[in-house]
Amino acid sequence: MIRILRALRARDDERGVALVAVVGIGMVVMVLVATLVTVATSGARLSTNDRDWARAAAAAYAGIADYQARLNADNGYGNYGDPTSPFSRETGSVFPKGAGGNSAFDSQSGGRWVDVPSVKGATSSGSYRYAVDNSKLTSQGVLRVQATGRSGSTTRSFIANVRPDGFSNYLYFTNYESQDPSVSNETYTCAGFGCKAPCTSQYRPLALPSTCQFIQFAAGDTLEGPVRSNDQFRICGATFKSTVQSVYGWSNAGCTGTTPKFTVNPTTSSTLTPPATISDLRDYMRTDLAATTNTAEGAGCLYTGPTKITFLGNGKMNVVSPLTVKTTVTGTANRSGGLLSGGDAPARCGDVAALHDDDGATIAVPKNNLVFVQNEPSARAGGAQDPNLWSASTFKNQPTACTNTTRASTATSLPSNGVGFPEVGATNEADPTAGLGNKVTDPYGCDNGDVFVKGVVDKAVTVAAENYAYVTGDITYPATRSASTVLGLIGQQAVWVWNPANSAKVPYKAANRRIDAAILSNDGTFAVQNYTLGSGRGTLTVNGSIAQNFRGAVGTGSGSSGYLKDYEYDDSLATYTPPKFPQPTVTTYRVATQLESKTAYAATGAPSP
Repeated sequence: MIRILRALRARDDERGVALVAVVGIGMVVMVLVATLVTVATSGARLSTNDRDWARAAAAAYAGIADYQARLNADNGYGNYGDPTSPFSRETGSVFPKGAGGNSAFDSQSGGRWVDVPSVKGATSSGSYRYAVDNSKLTSQGVLRVQATGRSGSTTRSFIANVRPDGFSNYLYFTNYESQDPSVSNETYTCAGFGCKAPCTSQYRPLALPSTCQFIQFAAGDTLEGPVRSNDQFRICGATFKSTVQSVYGWSNAGCTGTTPKFTVNPTTSSTLTPPATISDLRDYMRTDLAATTNTAEGAGCLYTGPTKITFLGNGKMNVVSPLTVKTTVTGTANRSGGLLSGGDAPARCGDVAALHDDDGATIAVPKNNLVFVQNEPSARAGGAQDPNLWSASTFKNQPTACTNTTRASTATSLPSNGVGFPEVGATNEADPTAGLGNKVTDPYGCDNGDVFVKGVVDKAVTVAAENYAYVTGDITYPATRSASTVLGLIGQQAVWVWNPANSAKVPYKAANRRIDAAILSNDGTFAVQNYTLGSGRGTLTVNGSIAQNFRGAVGTGSGSSGYLKDYEYDDSLATYTPPKFPQPTVTTYRVATQLESKTAYAATGAPSP
């Protein structure tokens, strides 16, 4: 090169040097251009892939939203689906109403995709399809939706848990903020305003002078979870650590002293109506209906009349039920007049002779199932009789239902209900329906569908009473509890915290009480028995949820008698509903959880391997 340059200089001519420089620069520029083109092309491909990746996810979310909207339009839409789809088939889901013309359920290879509509109504580049698992709907209140979104040749799948906005979603729910007149014995002249009875006028949910008495939240109360009412809250103090929703807001009229503390400002809400009856739960005791025969858990356990249940914390429970004859029933054989006419007594629900004994029957907790305690059926004039109608001819060695003197408390003149209530020593135990603190002839009915519950619950189960449910001791979950272990406790007429009083009208049981459960009284109330008697009973701790038709009192506002409240929402109830737990008459569905899963379908519609 040096020689060449010298030769060129010798000719005294610089043109060759310029030529070499130009050629060199041109080569560099060409390399740079080629590199930029390669990078730009690669970036375009990457950008397209990223766009399809995001659009496929958005399309899957649109599929979940579509299914959620259909549920909200028809609360029974969980009965629609395609059982041949891999996701539904693997879980054993059953869809009695078929696909209902919804092509998003189409699971055939190469089948149809549903286009995601754009904002202006035109189709977009995304589409979706979905499959449903309804196998846990009755046992856990959850529908699982597997939605797959497609954009270009990219597909992505997500699984969402969809569940109704039910009573167990709230730490505290009430339909009316006034007391249940059948419990409080209020006799106001309603003049068109309040009270369920004796008034028959339309209810107006404001605390006017002629309405039933409102129950207040007191200064010492703490509620750690969402609360909601179809009425107007009266708040005289109290601390609310989550949302507060009500149809008619809240009031502190007539309150003095402490100002309430809100973590989230109260808001107004729509009405959430409880069902009028839980009688349809009895169908889960039948062995001739698809509601039980098409489920893994099968029929629940039916008990008749006063029944005592003690959860033992080892997967078992002890049951005493002196009036029970059949623990499952059927209505197909010789059914007449709507009465059940057949039944059985499977060992899993307890040997009948053992159920009649004071020591009871110890059985496995009916996991993911229901225990229903019914009133003793009425006799019919001719035709088939209910199999649980008690008669002396059925058990010749047993007395009839209400004359079982062998079970009467020996230290009181009051008759026993057959399972130990009133207990020995409670010679003046008050009947909640007869006015608090009054001596009555028969404080506990001998043939009522009442359940008396306590113990350690380690399996998901719901206990429902056609009449009253009594909490006779602490009800707790073990330390090793799984999130899906939830207890539902239902007393159609009331759920009572048992608080017996002696002849001096003084409660004598140990102070403080804890209840881990989702509590519901769809037609009545949740309240403390004899809450106005004696001195303060300490703290009532509820870890779960409380839903009631009428607001029940658990203590006086000052804490001088009854209990102060320590209510905390059980986060497990945000995901799991107790088995067969009743839902509002009309509800909305929400997405509880969602996460991405293995892709279910290729862009062609063929199931992914």
